[in-house]
Amino acid sequence: MLPYFLVLSFVLLWILLERKALNRPAFWVPLGALTLFAGMRSYRVGTDSGNYTKDFRNNLDVYNFEFSEFVEPGYQALEYNLLKYTDSYFWLFFITALIVVSCYLIIIKKYSVNYWFSVFLFITLGVYTFFFNGLRQGLAMAIFALALPYLLEKRLIPYLLICFLGSMFHNSALFMIPFYFVVNVRIKPTYRILATFIGSLLVSGFLISYFAASNERYQSYADADQKGGGYLILGFYTLLLLVIYFVSHIYKIRDKQFMQLFTFYAVGVVFLIPIAMLGANPSGPQRLLTFFTWTLVLILPIVFKRINNAYVTSIAAILFLFYFILTTSTFSKLTPYIINPIFEIF
Repeated sequence: MLPYFLVLSFVLLWILLERKALNRPAFWVPLGALTLFAGMRSYRVGTDSGNYTKDFRNNLDVYNFEFSEFVEPGYQALEYNLLKYTDSYFWLFFITALIVVSCYLIIIKKYSVNYWFSVFLFITLGVYTFFFNGLRQGLAMAIFALALPYLLEKRLIPYLLICFLGSMFHNSALFMIPFYFVVNVRIKPTYRILATFIGSLLVSGFLISYFAASNERYQSYADADQKGGGYLILGFYTLLLLVIYFVSHIYKIRDKQFMQLFTFYAVGVVFLIPIAMLGANPSGPQRLLTFFTWTLVLILPIVFKRINNAYVTSIAAILFLFYFILTTSTFSKLTPYIINPIFEIF
Protein backbone atom coordinates (compact mmCIF):
# COMPACT_ATOMS: atom_id res chain seq x y z
CA MET A 1 0.00 0.00 0.00
CA LEU A 2 2.94 2.35 0.56
CA PRO A 3 3.30 3.43 -3.11
CA TYR A 4 -0.41 4.30 -3.23
CA PHE A 5 -0.12 6.40 -0.08
CA LEU A 6 2.96 8.14 -1.43
CA VAL A 7 1.30 9.22 -4.66
CA LEU A 8 -1.85 10.23 -2.75
CA SER A 9 0.19 12.32 -0.31
CA PHE A 10 2.28 13.95 -3.04
CA VAL A 11 -0.73 14.93 -5.15
CA LEU A 12 -2.68 16.35 -2.21
CA LEU A 13 0.33 18.25 -0.87
CA TRP A 14 1.03 19.76 -4.28
CA ILE A 15 -2.59 20.88 -4.62
CA LEU A 16 -2.33 22.64 -1.24
CA LEU A 17 0.98 24.28 -2.16
CA GLU A 18 -0.21 25.51 -5.56
CA ARG A 19 -3.40 26.87 -4.04
CA LYS A 20 -1.43 28.75 -1.40
CA ALA A 21 1.30 30.00 -3.76
CA LEU A 22 -0.67 30.73 -6.94
CA ASN A 23 -4.28 30.66 -5.74
CA ARG A 24 -5.39 28.19 -8.39
CA PRO A 25 -6.38 24.50 -8.52
CA ALA A 26 -3.38 22.40 -9.51
CA PHE A 27 -3.95 20.44 -12.70
CA TRP A 28 -0.74 19.58 -14.58
CA VAL A 29 1.40 18.20 -11.77
CA PRO A 30 -1.36 15.95 -10.34
CA LEU A 31 -2.13 14.85 -13.90
CA GLY A 32 1.52 13.98 -14.49
CA ALA A 33 1.99 12.20 -11.17
CA LEU A 34 -1.14 10.08 -11.44
CA THR A 35 -0.48 9.28 -15.10
CA LEU A 36 3.11 8.19 -14.45
CA PHE A 37 2.12 6.11 -11.44
CA ALA A 38 -0.43 4.21 -13.53
CA GLY A 39 1.83 4.02 -16.58
CA MET A 40 4.89 2.69 -14.78
CA ARG A 41 3.14 -0.27 -13.16
CA SER A 42 3.83 -3.86 -14.10
CA TYR A 43 1.27 -5.92 -15.98
CA ARG A 44 1.02 -8.01 -12.78
CA VAL A 45 -0.83 -5.14 -11.06
CA GLY A 46 -4.53 -5.65 -11.73
CA THR A 47 -6.52 -8.74 -12.56
CA ASP A 48 -6.96 -8.01 -16.29
CA SER A 49 -3.67 -6.26 -17.03
CA GLY A 50 -2.05 -9.44 -18.30
CA ASN A 51 -4.70 -9.83 -21.00
CA TYR A 52 -4.41 -6.21 -22.14
CA THR A 53 -0.61 -6.38 -22.41
CA LYS A 54 -0.34 -9.84 -23.96
CA ASP A 55 0.36 -8.66 -27.51
CA PHE A 56 3.05 -6.27 -26.29
CA ARG A 57 4.76 -8.83 -24.08
CA ASN A 58 4.68 -11.42 -26.87
CA ASN A 59 6.23 -8.91 -29.33
CA LEU A 60 3.35 -9.37 -31.74
CA ASP A 61 4.15 -8.18 -35.25
CA VAL A 62 1.58 -5.52 -36.10
CA TYR A 63 0.96 -7.22 -39.46
CA ASN A 64 -0.28 -10.26 -37.54
CA PHE A 65 -2.69 -8.20 -35.45
CA GLU A 66 -6.19 -9.63 -35.75
CA PHE A 67 -9.17 -7.35 -35.29
CA SER A 68 -11.89 -9.07 -33.29
CA GLU A 69 -15.62 -8.57 -33.61
CA PHE A 70 -15.86 -9.07 -29.84
CA VAL A 71 -13.63 -6.11 -28.88
CA GLU A 72 -14.70 -2.50 -29.33
CA PRO A 73 -13.10 -0.82 -32.38
CA GLY A 74 -11.79 2.23 -30.52
CA TYR A 75 -9.66 0.17 -28.19
CA GLN A 76 -8.44 -2.09 -30.99
CA ALA A 77 -7.43 0.95 -33.06
CA LEU A 78 -5.50 2.31 -30.07
CA GLU A 79 -3.67 -0.96 -29.49
CA TYR A 80 -2.98 -1.46 -33.20
CA ASN A 81 -1.44 1.98 -33.61
CA LEU A 82 0.70 1.57 -30.53
CA LEU A 83 2.00 -1.79 -31.77
CA LYS A 84 3.13 -0.04 -34.95
CA TYR A 85 5.74 1.85 -32.99
CA THR A 86 6.51 -0.05 -29.81
CA ASP A 87 6.33 -3.39 -28.07
CA SER A 88 6.46 -1.79 -24.61
CA TYR A 89 3.17 -1.96 -22.77
CA PHE A 90 4.26 1.10 -20.78
CA TRP A 91 2.88 3.25 -23.59
CA LEU A 92 -0.48 1.48 -23.45
CA PHE A 93 -0.74 2.13 -19.72
CA PHE A 94 0.64 5.66 -19.98
CA ILE A 95 -1.63 6.89 -22.79
CA THR A 96 -4.76 5.31 -21.35
CA ALA A 97 -3.91 6.77 -17.92
CA LEU A 98 -3.42 10.20 -19.50
CA ILE A 99 -6.87 10.00 -21.10
CA VAL A 100 -8.59 8.72 -17.96
CA VAL A 101 -7.03 11.08 -15.42
CA SER A 102 -7.34 14.18 -17.63
CA CYS A 103 -11.06 13.53 -18.30
CA TYR A 104 -11.85 13.31 -14.60
CA LEU A 105 -9.64 16.21 -13.51
CA ILE A 106 -11.17 18.49 -16.14
CA ILE A 107 -14.64 17.87 -14.72
CA ILE A 108 -13.49 18.04 -11.10
CA LYS A 109 -11.74 21.34 -11.72
CA LYS A 110 -14.84 22.77 -13.37
CA TYR A 111 -17.50 21.67 -10.88
CA SER A 112 -15.98 20.91 -7.50
CA VAL A 113 -16.60 23.25 -4.56
CA ASN A 114 -13.49 21.82 -2.87
CA TYR A 115 -10.88 20.73 -5.40
CA TRP A 116 -8.50 19.21 -2.84
CA PHE A 117 -11.20 17.09 -1.23
CA SER A 118 -12.54 15.99 -4.62
CA VAL A 119 -9.13 14.73 -5.73
CA PHE A 120 -8.77 12.98 -2.36
CA LEU A 121 -12.08 11.19 -3.02
CA PHE A 122 -11.14 10.51 -6.64
CA ILE A 123 -8.23 8.42 -5.38
CA THR A 124 -9.57 6.93 -2.14
CA LEU A 125 -12.94 5.87 -3.56
CA GLY A 126 -11.13 3.89 -6.26
CA VAL A 127 -12.29 5.95 -9.24
CA TYR A 128 -8.65 6.47 -10.18
CA THR A 129 -7.57 2.84 -9.81
CA PHE A 130 -10.61 1.30 -11.51
CA PHE A 131 -8.92 1.24 -14.92
CA PHE A 132 -5.93 -0.61 -13.43
CA ASN A 133 -8.23 -3.61 -13.88
CA GLY A 134 -10.98 -2.87 -16.39
CA LEU A 135 -8.93 -0.85 -18.86
CA ARG A 136 -11.50 -0.61 -21.66
CA GLN A 137 -14.40 0.06 -19.33
CA GLY A 138 -12.27 2.54 -17.38
CA LEU A 139 -11.64 4.45 -20.60
CA ALA A 140 -15.36 4.44 -21.44
CA MET A 141 -16.24 5.68 -17.94
CA ALA A 142 -13.70 8.51 -18.04
CA ILE A 143 -14.90 9.63 -21.48
CA PHE A 144 -18.48 9.48 -20.23
CA ALA A 145 -17.51 11.80 -17.36
CA LEU A 146 -17.12 14.51 -20.02
CA ALA A 147 -20.85 14.17 -20.68
CA LEU A 148 -21.68 15.52 -17.23
CA PRO A 149 -21.96 19.19 -18.32
CA TYR A 150 -24.47 18.21 -21.00
CA LEU A 151 -26.45 16.12 -18.53
CA LEU A 152 -26.67 19.11 -16.16
CA GLU A 153 -27.42 21.57 -18.97
CA LYS A 154 -30.01 19.26 -20.59
CA ARG A 155 -28.20 19.13 -23.94
CA LEU A 156 -29.13 15.75 -25.37
CA ILE A 157 -27.13 15.66 -28.63
CA PRO A 158 -23.65 16.28 -27.12
CA TYR A 159 -24.54 13.84 -24.33
CA LEU A 160 -25.40 11.15 -26.89
CA LEU A 161 -22.24 11.80 -28.90
CA ILE A 162 -20.04 11.32 -25.85
CA CYS A 163 -21.88 8.12 -24.93
CA PHE A 164 -21.25 6.80 -28.45
CA LEU A 165 -17.59 7.83 -28.23
CA GLY A 166 -17.24 5.98 -24.93
CA SER A 167 -18.88 2.92 -26.45
CA MET A 168 -15.98 2.71 -28.91
CA PHE A 169 -13.94 1.48 -25.94
CA HIS A 170 -16.65 -0.39 -24.01
CA ASN A 171 -20.26 -0.99 -25.01
CA SER A 172 -21.47 -0.29 -21.49
CA ALA A 173 -21.32 3.46 -22.21
CA LEU A 174 -24.51 3.05 -24.27
CA PHE A 175 -26.24 1.88 -21.10
CA MET A 176 -26.01 5.46 -19.81
CA ILE A 177 -28.31 6.93 -22.49
CA PRO A 178 -31.65 6.26 -20.69
CA PHE A 179 -30.37 7.91 -17.52
CA TYR A 180 -30.28 11.28 -19.24
CA PHE A 181 -34.07 11.17 -19.32
CA VAL A 182 -34.36 9.73 -15.81
CA VAL A 183 -32.35 12.62 -14.36
CA ASN A 184 -34.07 15.36 -16.34
CA VAL A 185 -37.69 14.25 -16.33
CA ARG A 186 -39.94 16.63 -14.35
CA ILE A 187 -40.87 14.31 -11.51
CA LYS A 188 -39.84 14.47 -7.88
CA PRO A 189 -36.40 12.84 -7.36
CA THR A 190 -37.84 10.39 -4.83
CA TYR A 191 -40.33 9.11 -7.39
CA ARG A 192 -37.60 8.79 -10.02
CA ILE A 193 -35.44 6.76 -7.67
CA LEU A 194 -38.36 4.49 -6.72
CA ALA A 195 -39.38 4.01 -10.35
CA THR A 196 -35.80 3.11 -11.26
CA PHE A 197 -35.67 0.46 -8.54
CA ILE A 198 -38.95 -1.09 -9.68
CA GLY A 199 -37.84 -0.98 -13.30
CA SER A 200 -34.60 -2.72 -12.40
CA LEU A 201 -36.50 -5.46 -10.61
CA LEU A 202 -38.34 -6.11 -13.88
CA VAL A 203 -35.41 -5.98 -16.32
CA SER A 204 -32.27 -6.91 -14.33
CA GLY A 205 -32.45 -10.58 -15.25
CA PHE A 206 -32.78 -9.71 -18.93
CA LEU A 207 -29.90 -7.24 -18.65
CA ILE A 208 -27.51 -9.85 -17.28
CA SER A 209 -28.54 -12.36 -19.94
CA TYR A 210 -28.09 -9.74 -22.66
CA PHE A 211 -24.55 -8.90 -21.59
CA ALA A 212 -23.65 -12.57 -21.33
CA ALA A 213 -25.09 -13.43 -24.75
CA SER A 214 -23.96 -10.34 -26.69
CA ASN A 215 -20.24 -10.90 -26.29
CA GLU A 216 -18.18 -13.93 -25.30
CA ARG A 217 -16.03 -11.68 -23.12
CA TYR A 218 -19.05 -10.97 -20.93
CA GLN A 219 -20.22 -14.57 -20.40
CA SER A 220 -18.82 -14.55 -16.86
CA TYR A 221 -21.17 -11.66 -16.02
CA ALA A 222 -23.96 -14.15 -15.40
CA ASP A 223 -21.86 -16.20 -12.97
CA ALA A 224 -22.60 -15.95 -9.27
CA ASP A 225 -20.53 -13.73 -6.97
CA GLN A 226 -18.65 -16.13 -4.72
CA LYS A 227 -16.38 -13.69 -2.88
CA GLY A 228 -18.86 -11.08 -1.73
CA GLY A 229 -16.74 -8.13 -2.80
CA GLY A 230 -19.50 -6.80 -4.99
CA TYR A 231 -21.97 -6.85 -2.09
CA LEU A 232 -19.58 -5.02 0.21
CA ILE A 233 -18.93 -2.23 -2.29
CA LEU A 234 -22.59 -1.88 -3.24
CA GLY A 235 -23.52 -1.84 0.44
CA PHE A 236 -21.01 0.92 1.08
CA TYR A 237 -22.44 3.09 -1.70
CA THR A 238 -26.00 2.36 -0.60
CA LEU A 239 -25.13 3.51 2.92
CA LEU A 240 -23.61 6.70 1.49
CA LEU A 241 -26.78 7.25 -0.54
CA LEU A 242 -28.90 7.12 2.62
CA VAL A 243 -26.53 9.38 4.55
CA ILE A 244 -26.48 11.98 1.78
CA TYR A 245 -30.26 11.81 1.45
CA PHE A 246 -30.88 12.51 5.13
CA VAL A 247 -28.14 15.15 5.39
CA SER A 248 -29.53 16.98 2.36
CA HIS A 249 -32.93 17.13 4.04
CA ILE A 250 -31.61 18.12 7.46
CA TYR A 251 -29.43 20.89 6.03
CA LYS A 252 -31.94 21.75 3.31
CA ILE A 253 -29.56 21.42 0.37
CA ARG A 254 -31.76 22.45 -2.54
CA ASP A 255 -29.14 23.55 -5.05
CA LYS A 256 -30.29 22.46 -8.53
CA GLN A 257 -26.91 21.10 -9.59
CA PHE A 258 -26.57 19.13 -6.36
CA MET A 259 -30.01 17.61 -6.84
CA GLN A 260 -29.19 16.58 -10.40
CA LEU A 261 -25.91 14.98 -9.33
CA PHE A 262 -27.47 13.21 -6.37
CA THR A 263 -30.39 11.94 -8.45
CA PHE A 264 -27.98 10.55 -11.04
CA TYR A 265 -25.95 8.84 -8.31
CA ALA A 266 -29.01 7.51 -6.51
CA VAL A 267 -30.75 6.03 -9.56
CA GLY A 268 -27.53 4.26 -10.50
CA VAL A 269 -27.16 2.67 -7.07
CA VAL A 270 -30.78 1.56 -6.76
CA PHE A 271 -30.73 0.20 -10.32
CA LEU A 272 -27.81 -2.07 -9.43
CA ILE A 273 -29.33 -3.39 -6.17
CA PRO A 274 -31.68 -5.92 -7.89
CA ILE A 275 -28.77 -7.06 -10.08
CA ALA A 276 -26.71 -7.72 -6.95
CA MET A 277 -29.69 -9.56 -5.44
CA LEU A 278 -29.49 -11.97 -8.37
CA GLY A 279 -25.94 -12.81 -7.27
CA ALA A 280 -24.27 -11.55 -10.43
CA ASN A 281 -20.49 -11.57 -10.66
CA PRO A 282 -19.27 -8.12 -9.49
CA SER A 283 -16.86 -8.02 -12.41
CA GLY A 284 -19.91 -7.94 -14.63
CA PRO A 285 -23.01 -5.74 -14.45
CA GLN A 286 -22.05 -4.37 -11.04
CA ARG A 287 -19.06 -2.73 -12.70
CA LEU A 288 -21.60 -0.34 -14.15
CA LEU A 289 -21.83 1.12 -10.67
CA THR A 290 -18.70 3.21 -11.21
CA PHE A 291 -20.45 5.09 -14.03
CA PHE A 292 -22.57 6.61 -11.26
CA THR A 293 -20.49 6.53 -8.09
CA TRP A 294 -17.66 8.68 -9.43
CA THR A 295 -20.00 11.67 -9.03
CA LEU A 296 -19.43 11.38 -5.27
CA VAL A 297 -16.20 13.31 -5.83
CA LEU A 298 -18.48 16.28 -6.59
CA ILE A 299 -21.42 15.48 -4.31
CA LEU A 300 -19.62 14.88 -1.02
CA PRO A 301 -17.67 18.16 -0.97
CA ILE A 302 -21.02 19.99 -1.28
CA VAL A 303 -22.43 17.97 1.62
CA PHE A 304 -19.46 18.55 3.93
CA LYS A 305 -19.29 22.22 3.01
CA ARG A 306 -22.90 22.58 4.14
CA ILE A 307 -22.27 20.62 7.35
CA ASN A 308 -19.26 22.88 7.96
CA ASN A 309 -17.78 20.84 10.82
CA ALA A 310 -14.06 20.03 10.78
CA TYR A 311 -14.48 17.04 13.10
CA VAL A 312 -17.15 15.44 10.93
CA THR A 313 -15.08 15.99 7.79
CA SER A 314 -11.96 14.55 9.45
CA ILE A 315 -13.79 11.42 10.62
CA ALA A 316 -15.23 10.94 7.14
CA ALA A 317 -11.78 11.33 5.57
CA ILE A 318 -10.42 8.62 7.89
CA LEU A 319 -13.26 6.30 6.93
CA PHE A 320 -12.58 6.90 3.23
CA LEU A 321 -8.90 6.13 3.80
CA PHE A 322 -9.89 2.89 5.51
CA TYR A 323 -12.12 2.04 2.54
CA PHE A 324 -9.21 2.80 0.22
CA ILE A 325 -6.93 0.44 2.15
CA LEU A 326 -9.55 -2.30 2.27
CA THR A 327 -10.50 -2.22 -1.41
CA THR A 328 -6.99 -1.69 -2.75
CA SER A 329 -5.33 -4.39 -0.67
CA THR A 330 -8.13 -6.96 -0.82
CA PHE A 331 -9.71 -6.83 -4.27
CA SER A 332 -8.43 -6.87 -7.86
CA LYS A 333 -4.75 -7.62 -7.23
CA LEU A 334 -3.74 -3.98 -6.94
CA THR A 335 -1.22 -4.81 -4.23
CA PRO A 336 1.64 -5.14 -4.08
CA TYR A 337 2.36 -2.33 -6.51
CA ILE A 338 5.06 -3.66 -8.84
CA ILE A 339 6.99 -1.39 -11.17
CA ASN A 340 7.48 -2.17 -14.85
CA PRO A 341 10.87 -3.94 -15.19
CA ILE A 342 12.08 -1.35 -17.73
CA PHE A 343 12.17 1.20 -14.89
CA GLU A 344 14.04 -0.99 -12.40
CA ILE A 345 17.42 0.52 -11.56
CA PHE A 346 18.71 -2.42 -9.56
